[in-house]
Amino acid sequence: MITEPSDSTSPSESLDVRALLDARLDAPLADEEFRFLELQGLIAEIEEAPARRRSRVAALAKAVQTVKTLRRAQGKEERQKSPKAGRLAIDDRDRRFALSRLLAIEAERDPEVCGFRERYLGGKPLEWARIEEWIGATAAADGEHSQYVEIALPADSSLRVPVEGPRIESEALLRDVHVEATVKVKFVSYGLSGKDRVQVVPVRAGGVLDELRRLSEKLARSYRWTADQATVFVLAGVTPYMVGVRIETVVGSAHPAASTVCLEIDPIVSPLEVQKAYSQIRQKMLEGIYRPLTEKHLKLAVFAAERRPPAKWAEVMAAWNEAHPEYGYEKETVFARDATAAQNRLLRPRLDADALL
Repeated sequence: MITEPSDSTSPSESLDVRALLDARLDAPLADEEFRFLELQGLIAEIEEAPARRRSRVAALAKAVQTVKTLRRAQGKEERQKSPKAGRLAIDDRDRRFALSRLLAIEAERDPEVCGFRERYLGGKPLEWARIEEWIGATAAADGEHSQYVEIALPADSSLRVPVEGPRIESEALLRDVHVEATVKVKFVSYGLSGKDRVQVVPVRAGGVLDELRRLSEKLARSYRWTADQATVFVLAGVTPYMVGVRIETVVGSAHPAASTVCLEIDPIVSPLEVQKAYSQIRQKMLEGIYRPLTEKHLKLAVFAAERRPPAKWAEVMAAWNEAHPEYGYEKETVFARDATAAQNRLLRPRLDADALL
């Protein structure tokens, strides 16, 4: 785990640097965050830069971005300003922080976590800045990554499940086994300080990274972490932060209308906070102002799709006018335009997938 700040830092200098950083962050620096900046050499870089020079501004900006990346990797949300007197806070970040630490302390004692660190990390976590190097070296030592396929077990085969894992016993030749066409690769995912994107590395079945992947996925299921958070926890001891609302989005490229937003909600979170979280992600996803279709255009979209093709637009319009005289059309081109536009608005809403990356 990241340790507390050392006594070697000058109190006056640390206080000045810390105040400068606090003024640029939504929430003040935690002691472990300040210590992490010390370990990265960023505090010294700020102190050594001349005051009121561009190098000092750049060093401060680099440290602020590192803290924001650290918090994002831990799943922390941007903290709001304290509410005015007489108002209630809309969430309970202090409770979630305490819960995050308690769960991490429990996970630290997990025999599989302890065993993995003992076998591959010398019995203690690495510095976060070193995990990419460790993963790269371990991937090279493990060898080429494995490919996975789904197979149908032959009729005369049997499946045993010993302690070391499932085993298939069969006299059938591998070439005679029915294999699904999809070939998959399994990855271990992790986050890095200073980078927003989750990193992934393909693993070799039975290798060290495959063991890390399975352990991370187990911890993610047990503690409702993400797999990349669990990997960083195992390797570097960074506490995953328990967010109140976790959002996952799936934007369909072929069928945008089938896109979904999934919210995982802490039952203690207030309805107001849930509403705010969904409102923010909805605003990001929808390009421009969303206007729902009228009853007429909803009916028109389905009516035309049910008949065309093979019917011609003139035939569809005549049937429409007979069924819905209150919404009658005179011009075939206008009818075709409205029907096509209504179908497109339903099937292809303007969703900005890039805004969610």
